[in-house]
Amino acid sequence: MRVVALAGGTGSAKLLRGLYRTDADLTVVANVGDNIWMYGVYVCPDIDIACYTLAGVADRTRGWGIAGDSFEALGSLRRYGEAAWFMLGDRDLATSLRRTEMVRTGSTLTEVTESLRKALALKCKILPVTDDPVSTMIRTSTGDLHLQEFWVREKGLPRVVKVWYRGARNARVTPAVEASIEGADRVVLCPANPISSIGPMLAVPGFTNLLARSRARVAALSPMEGRHPFSGPAGKLLKAGGMRQDSVGVAELYSRFLDAIVISERDASMSKKIEALGIDCALSDTLMSGPDDEFRLAKELLEV
Repeated sequence: MRVVALAGGTGSAKLLRGLYRTDADLTVVANVGDNIWMYGVYVCPDIDIACYTLAGVADRTRGWGIAGDSFEALGSLRRYGEAAWFMLGDRDLATSLRRTEMVRTGSTLTEVTESLRKALALKCKILPVTDDPVSTMIRTSTGDLHLQEFWVREKGLPRVVKVWYRGARNARVTPAVEASIEGADRVVLCPANPISSIGPMLAVPGFTNLLARSRARVAALSPMEGRHPFSGPAGKLLKAGGMRQDSVGVAELYSRFLDAIVISERDASMSKKIEALGIDCALSDTLMSGPDDEFRLAKELLEV
């Protein structure tokens, strides 16, 4: 089975680990809305967490970065007067240094990511949804913030007025992503933040249509239980967009192309509203507490 997984963030990383253990021919399409220039280097958090997770080197406790990494470079930056609020470990910094060098000498983000994938000996493809710059921006009561500024520096505290995707209108889906989705048997939307991780992909012109016309069955794992996400600011950002802060809201957001969704068994009362949208709804224990849960849910997403 040829499977394309749309991914971004730590919730996605857990499901990717499960999908990687199946017999599927897996391609990961990664969010780029989190990408940011920091300390003179180009950082791509969602691409990197996918690579580190599947390579078995991710820090599972923190949910980001490389296990056992040191932070000596950040300490030096602080001594030089840099605020250094974005945590980037030394080995993680090496990834961004290599990416920055390649981008500045003319490589596309797709080419850079393929180079890193090969270096980490990953057996699946990792593709950025676009090679063009797209940034998830959070409009707050005090001004516009990049998602990293909002979530990491400001700890998600400012009141959110609006979410928008800078650069998305001029971005293009890469040919590699188009070919992967057109050739897929199954497209899986990982339990990523629907606004800040999946939303930037859907904002790229043509991407939603690509999913809608795909012959693949499109299935999602909801990142919500009740009105709360398992992690991150999904509820707050859904509310800012005037959407329901639950799995029904997620299904409505994806309704143009979604065939099926797996939601928490505790949210059984929502299934009829989801099915009224023309979307099949399955109930499961959607908390991924370890490898067994990751693998179980991966198989359910391939079968639903």
